[in-house]
Amino acid sequence: MKKILLLSTLLLVIFTVRSQVPFKVITVNGEIIATKANVTLENGVEIYSDDNFDFRKPNSRAAMINSERGRIVLTEQNAADAFAKAAFAPAIGSISSRSGSVSSVADLKNIFKNKVLIIEKMDLKIGADVFPLDENNFFFIRYKIKDEEINKKLSFVNDTIIIDKNEVFTVDGKSIVCEDTKDFNLYYYTKDEEKTESLLIGTFEPIFLTSKQLKPEIDIIFEEFKDKPFDAILAEVYDYLNSFYGKIDKGCVETWLKQEYKIDA
Repeated sequence: MKKILLLSTLLLVIFTVRSQVPFKVITVNGEIIATKANVTLENGVEIYSDDNFDFRKPNSRAAMINSERGRIVLTEQNAADAFAKAAFAPAIGSISSRSGSVSSVADLKNIFKNKVLIIEKMDLKIGADVFPLDENNFFFIRYKIKDEEINKKLSFVNDTIIIDKNEVFTVDGKSIVCEDTKDFNLYYYTKDEEKTESLLIGTFEPIFLTSKQLKPEIDIIFEEFKDKPFDAILAEVYDYLNSFYGKIDKGCVETWLKQEYKIDA
């Protein structure tokens, strides 16, 4: 009987330990309380997978990671089984990346739809044979601030267009509050002797983040994956940004990581 009790106790301890997997919080949108630990989730906080959560604001969500189990995005809808479904990002080699310039209208439309993440600024190389760039041929963004429509011509260098937050949100030499803007559309403007045309490329929502805003979040992933190859880190960061913020090019993420973390890989 004692042996049976001892074995049962041991199994209970093993089960309890396994159910208490520590996850580190990358970032939080909204407000979430881990009720057992009695802590508010925020960047860098460690909580356990057997905790319970109080979602204080509608649509609150939190990204968390464990180097042995993977990453999750915790929401009120998946709180019951989110930790059981933790997973690593797909291998970076299986993720397609834009190579060279954008050479068709379809490719460009695929980039500028839904949420688009821009870290600092976006430098996008355009196929000059499809989208020539000069004083009569250029891209512009149209958006609304309150009820006023704003058209912002995008800067370009040779065959590369530049989407810079400071330029986009400067009107008549004055900065505007980007949170007051909406309805973003990208157009390609052409003018010749016969006609003038503005071609709608796509409707999208730009998500502008600075390196200073983003780095504390990516630091968590780096710390958890410090013993992993660079490709594994790149895959996790890329997948995290896409799932939590919006679409971003893999090459842009790789360039940013190498610059910010002084990586020669």
